[in-house]
Amino acid sequence: MIFITTMVRKLFFSLVACICTASLLLGLFIFLIIDEKPHVDQQTKVAPEHIERLKRTFDQQRERILSNRQKNMAIISIHPEDADIAVNYLVKHFVNGRARMYMTHRKARIQASLPLPLQTITGFINLEATFVETDHLPQPHAVSIGHISIPDFVSQFLLDQTVRWLQNYSKYNSVISAIQHMHITTSALSIRYQWQGGLNLSDSHFPVLSKSEQKKIYRYYNLLAHNNSQQAALSLSEVLQPLMNMAARYSVTNPAQKENRAAILAATFYVMDLPLNYLVPKAANRPNRHRPIITLDGRRDFAQHFIVSAAITAYADTALSDAIGLYKEIEDKRSGSGFSFNDIAADRAGTRFGELATVSHTDAVQLQQLINQGIDDKDLMPKWDDLPESLSQNVFRQQYGDFDTPAYLKLISTIERRVEALPFTY
Repeated sequence: MIFITTMVRKLFFSLVACICTASLLLGLFIFLIIDEKPHVDQQTKVAPEHIERLKRTFDQQRERILSNRQKNMAIISIHPEDADIAVNYLVKHFVNGRARMYMTHRKARIQASLPLPLQTITGFINLEATFVETDHLPQPHAVSIGHISIPDFVSQFLLDQTVRWLQNYSKYNSVISAIQHMHITTSALSIRYQWQGGLNLSDSHFPVLSKSEQKKIYRYYNLLAHNNSQQAALSLSEVLQPLMNMAARYSVTNPAQKENRAAILAATFYVMDLPLNYLVPKAANRPNRHRPIITLDGRRDFAQHFIVSAAITAYADTALSDAIGLYKEIEDKRSGSGFSFNDIAADRAGTRFGELATVSHTDAVQLQQLINQGIDDKDLMPKWDDLPESLSQNVFRQQYGDFDTPAYLKLISTIERRVEALPFTY
């Protein structure tokens, strides 16, 4: 009995010692990986030229994939500035962090600062990694988390496991399998790929959202289609009210941001008269119903500008929405319809709406309540009748010069003040 008691006591103290040692090691690990300040603090700056460059690159590659040359080797080149913006944007969007990317000869260095997702502990996790060009995919080198350096073989093992996990999903496996080589220089990230199929970009049944998200969007879209099948025309405020009413009911047991996001995207496809099966494959079998003309303050283009900007912001963020809206106006200026500041006003109002609808649960619920109390189009669209529109490229240049001149910035500032004065911005 004494022997058993002694053994139990030893096991108990050994267990306590192990727990204390593990706690100390965990505390030391946390101390070493957490910093008081971020190493990266650059803002996400998406400009119209980035949108234009991305669109041009995407169109070229899409044409190649959809043509009969899918089996041929192709190269896509990404500008260093675009790669840096993309890395920073993705980290900001998914984990609310900041990142930057430097490219040198055969190497790419990525730094990221991620805020701790905790209320009790403040600080940042600073990551850094260099990827070295190889005959296939780049390999990680000199990876560090805070003050801890990760051995290269551990980094490579984790990267290999991540790639294998992604290859279990067909939509990722098609892309990963297509990549043959990445060439890194100071002037471009060149990706050589050989497309083998597996992702038909011409197929309208290309789900990009989860099943639960598709279900939400389908529910909101059906509400609009059912309620308005006999209407010839509707205002955007009349479209948004029943959606926000339904969103409020479902937000009792679901995150309000997600309900608002789905409602806004459903409204976007409804207002733009886009086939819903682009997002929800099962919608391909739904009967076609009459869809009324949707306007905002009497203008169809305002409704489209507003709701598209709201959707981009709800599913991305304000910086991207503003850049796309400005890019659209630049394209209009080039194509002949002209640059319109009142369209910018509709863009900015929609961006603010999408932001408030999804930024937090409190804001999302408050917006639902405000819309459900009753609004009209004047509550959504700022004063616009004194804003210049349909300016040709020459006229715009003569009056405003460019997009960083005092004359242009003054007018944009006026638009932003008017947007912030709208009732829904509370």
